[in-house]
Amino acid sequence: MADDFARRAAVATACSAALIAYALSGAAAATSHGSPPALYTKAQAAAGAKLYASTCAQCHGANLEGGVGPALRGPNLQRLAQKTKLTVGDFFQFLALQMPLNAPASLPKDQYASIMAYILSRNGYPAGPKPLTYDAATKSNVIITTYPGH
Repeated sequence: MADDFARRAAVATACSAALIAYALSGAAAATSHGSPPALYTKAQAAAGAKLYASTCAQCHGANLEGGVGPALRGPNLQRLAQKTKLTVGDFFQFLALQMPLNAPASLPKDQYASIMAYILSRNGYPAGPKPLTYDAATKSNVIITTYPGH
């Protein structure tokens, strides 16, 4: 059991370090910190919640609180995003190319976009009229943050 815990801790540390390194290597452009932009639809976030539960929650926690993988909402994500100017594009590219850890880049593009929509929804970004596409997510310069109440 101790070996399993050590292995999981090592994987979590590696994932966190990779996410930070990736964010630092990207050219993150800032956007204004007014009201959050609507980047996805409500239906897309709902679909993303189901996908997250089946492919991400095991490592990142049922409530995105983190576990063997880093937190995807809350103060830990907020600190990382502020220090690195982490954009939706940076975050999404890491997600789509490196996750899930046991099978990187194995999901269809629309599923990665739906998972990102769910993560955004849990960080206080509102739903809008247009779904988040793979291309739009990859190119987004919106800075990741957690909006009040989330």
